[in-house]
Amino acid sequence: MTPRLVHFFGPDGAGKTTQVKLLIDYYQNRGLKVRKYWVRSPHTFAYFLWKFLVSIGFYRAVVNCFDVEVKTPAVQNSAFLKKAWSLLEFFSVLPLIMRAQIYLRRGYTLIAERYLFDTVVTVAYFLDDPAFSKSLISRILLHFIPQNTNFIFLDTDFETIYKRRAKFYNQRISKNRQSVFTYGEVPAAALEPNHFIDFQRKMYASFARSYNALVIDTSKSSLEETFDQIVAYLNIT
Repeated sequence: MTPRLVHFFGPDGAGKTTQVKLLIDYYQNRGLKVRKYWVRSPHTFAYFLWKFLVSIGFYRAVVNCFDVEVKTPAVQNSAFLKKAWSLLEFFSVLPLIMRAQIYLRRGYTLIAERYLFDTVVTVAYFLDDPAFSKSLISRILLHFIPQNTNFIFLDTDFETIYKRRAKFYNQRISKNRQSVFTYGEVPAAALEPNHFIDFQRKMYASFARSYNALVIDTSKSSLEETFDQIVAYLNIT
């Protein structure tokens, strides 16, 4: 049975973008109506409020491995602000959910590089509260995920994320008439804090267990091996 939605999730640098592109090509070559979808928090109104609160100094800061601060609104210490922020995110993401429903009704299979798991995890991080995933707002959001959905968790460790980010940012050079990548320093602001990546991975792992997701550690699997596992998993289900 062809899934209505393939929901990828995992930390930045785990290989989601590449695998989504490969899967879209795979399905299109077989005549399937398929569309890429991408939903990431903060959404719309929450995004602009985030920027405003940071600009006026109402934020908490977490540093990455280069001691660069990543700033998020300081809503975690107030029950009222936590509720207000989660409601703002909820109403901001609804139009994106409705748009996805329209595509599904038109017969598309959606390949989501990020979807509602990512929304819940990012809101939980802003609130500094992993238990947000059990909240009423979270349960309502996750209820919008179609029943015929396949979940794929691409995971990897911090060292692999760093190397992939370095490969992305460093310039290509020509050596012996062959283009190769050099590894150097990642721009200081280009890497998420370890705390954020660890927070994500723990919550994603919990979702993977609850939703019986395919789990692939891409630090131990080549691009081709990862894609072969994904295709086999989707064909089986």
